[in-house]
Amino acid sequence: MPDTMSLPTIPSLETRHAVAHLLASYFVVHLKAEIAKPDSVLLEVHKDKPVRQMMHDLLQRVRAEFDIGENDPLPADNLFKRWCEINGRWDYADSAFIAYNTMFINRLLDLREGTPESRQRLLATMGAGFSSFDYEKLGFSVSFFLDSESIMRELLRQAVHEDLPVLGLEGDALILNQSRAYQTGMSEYFEGVLKATLADNVRLLHGILPEEVASELKRNGFVEPVHFQDAAVLFTDFERFSQFTAHLAPSEVLRRLDIYFTEFDRIAAVYGLEKIKTIGDSYMAVAGVPEPHRNPVRAACDAALEIRDASNRISALSGTEGWKIRIGIHVGPLMAGVIGKQKFSYDVWGATVNFASRMESSGEPDYINVSEDVHTRVEPYYKWEARGPQPVKRLGTAEMFFLLGKK
Repeated sequence: MPDTMSLPTIPSLETRHAVAHLLASYFVVHLKAEIAKPDSVLLEVHKDKPVRQMMHDLLQRVRAEFDIGENDPLPADNLFKRWCEINGRWDYADSAFIAYNTMFINRLLDLREGTPESRQRLLATMGAGFSSFDYEKLGFSVSFFLDSESIMRELLRQAVHEDLPVLGLEGDALILNQSRAYQTGMSEYFEGVLKATLADNVRLLHGILPEEVASELKRNGFVEPVHFQDAAVLFTDFERFSQFTAHLAPSEVLRRLDIYFTEFDRIAAVYGLEKIKTIGDSYMAVAGVPEPHRNPVRAACDAALEIRDASNRISALSGTEGWKIRIGIHVGPLMAGVIGKQKFSYDVWGATVNFASRMESSGEPDYINVSEDVHTRVEPYYKWEARGPQPVKRLGTAEMFFLLGKK
């Protein structure tokens, strides 16, 4: 190869046409070999057209664009077969190069025309080709694509150097300049894919975890469990849910639950509660986690009243009148943190959480059942119905109150 340090950067129109015509003849050799491959290789249908027909149409287009007749002499060497042999990734005889062939004709046109429009067409077909690959299944990497282009570039340079030596450095420069643009476009495409993937992952992470927790996980790779001295835990579920949904298709059950829980999410956000999780027909949220709340008990009570009313409204509108909600609230200390290494979930645990769950299961349909600690903290602000000591599973008895509404 000639020294590239002093190569001219503006090839003449004659050089462009000569190089493009030469490489188009190599491309014709390749396309004829593609069309001759067995049906087992070309059986695929791409964009509603048989691959063999695509190859035939592409061959005719190349011949027309570069004025290569049926009887015109062609190179003896199949440059694309050599490319595969050096690359070592594909067996040429068992592969159909659909995306690459579509890109390569635009590469030839760009070599011939050298305009901003021809370069944009080339970059656009590159992006379309790259997006068609199943990278996970095929195991492709960015370095593989860059290496493949480096191999093809050297083969193109060698062909021009050997078949058109009269062009000298000018012909070499044409290939090098286009290859540089090709690899830059390739890098920018995959950088865009990486940025989009990272953005999607960040959105997904923030959808699973509270923002502060997600930020800590990204920053440190882990999340330290945190003790919260004062948090109000709210649980809900539907009375006799299994009985009322036994006749429904699973998809319909999910659709209906989604209507309820979407509204519960909205209410939780309004009052500053953090949704922790749903389990079947149960919904759990906490006020005072992951950041302290100035009044977690009032926030939980206000949210519970609105959740109860929203549940009744949804049931009336959607024909699920039998879905009667129970809500329970308790306040106290708890631990919070991220559970899992591969699939993350933000969770809370401790005696306060367990007791809040008992408040829900010890309640009644259409009622908000709260502990004595909750009642004591916010008694002046709401209307109550004292229930007296009530049995609590595995915990004896406890004073309970129904939260009826605001004063």
